[in-house]
Amino acid sequence: MKIMFIRNRNVLNTKWLVHFVNALAQNPEFEISVVCDTYKKVGTGLEFVPQVNFINLSGKTENKFMNIYNRFRCKAIPPYFRYKKIIEQIKPDVLVCYFPVDLFNVTRFQNHNIPIIQMIHGFPPEMLAKFKKGGSITKNYRMKSFARVNVYQVLLDSFVNTIEKCFSPKKVVSIANMVNQVNPDDYADLNIEKKKIIYIARIEKDVKRPHLLIEAFGKIAKDFPDWKVDIWGLRKYPQYEAEMMDIAKKYNIEQQVKICGYSNNTLEVYQNADIHAFPTAHEGFGLAIADGQATGLPTIGFRYAPAVNELIKDGRNGFLADDIDDFANKLAILMKDKKLRIEFGRNAIEDTKKYAPENIIAQWTDLLKKVGNKEIQ
Repeated sequence: MKIMFIRNRNVLNTKWLVHFVNALAQNPEFEISVVCDTYKKVGTGLEFVPQVNFINLSGKTENKFMNIYNRFRCKAIPPYFRYKKIIEQIKPDVLVCYFPVDLFNVTRFQNHNIPIIQMIHGFPPEMLAKFKKGGSITKNYRMKSFARVNVYQVLLDSFVNTIEKCFSPKKVVSIANMVNQVNPDDYADLNIEKKKIIYIARIEKDVKRPHLLIEAFGKIAKDFPDWKVDIWGLRKYPQYEAEMMDIAKKYNIEQQVKICGYSNNTLEVYQNADIHAFPTAHEGFGLAIADGQATGLPTIGFRYAPAVNELIKDGRNGFLADDIDDFANKLAILMKDKKLRIEFGRNAIEDTKKYAPENIIAQWTDLLKKVGNKEIQ
């Protein structure tokens, strides 16, 4: 069965996708292609296994004149026709689109009847509602593309019904992200106090909101002068970082708060922490939470945050807070109680086992076969 994954840019920077496709490619029944169309943003640092056919429709070549052409073409000519050509060449049995823009690239001005799975890597109402806006012509094109989706894949059971609020889907299935299981020798040793709270995610204000962690910590920091907060993640917004440090200054905790930036070794970051605090407003799944849980860290998040409030089982593997004051209070409870942190950490490890790669790949294998064999229309 031929499976074609579409991810237009930054393919090799999308860590989860590379690991997922590599795992899926171990099945000899699948012939997998990953197709993008970008002159610059393929990504670095990760590689597909040899079984995967990775195609960049506008990649750099040894021919400088062709490179000039490709660069111009990427900017001036929509990619729909390039995708149309590669689809006609490979003739996949199933198309899997990573983002809605990838769906548009394989449906606009194309009349094939290949079944399509649309992945939703986010909180569906937040991710999909924007596509119902805009001018009538643009909206009409988008709705025609979405109408060709055979299956929407969401990351949590609670998201299934949220798709129906945006569209009238033919079918929605829930398959979570893979969470790599940590060797017991590599679990965070919570018997040894590091007196450190960490945050690992993108450093941005509107959704991820690490400033709320600094605010919550500031409210209780006078009782914990030897504890520290490390903020880890991609740094893109200097002004926001300055705002975060202004909050730290307000509470006189500048020496206890550190913005660390991106890490290539997140396992080590988890291992050197006692608590993972995650004040995001919503998630599609919360892979950073799950990775920390697989390492044995207790987590604190907000009760109202979709996905966060499913991965964190309140009072079992962490705490869910109602507001910023409650966040601070529950942070203090965990900081004071090493025994409770150890208990929550052990439960967290058990709770992530259902997301082990072999379980998720089995679910995807079943879905791909049903879609490819047109058991799902």
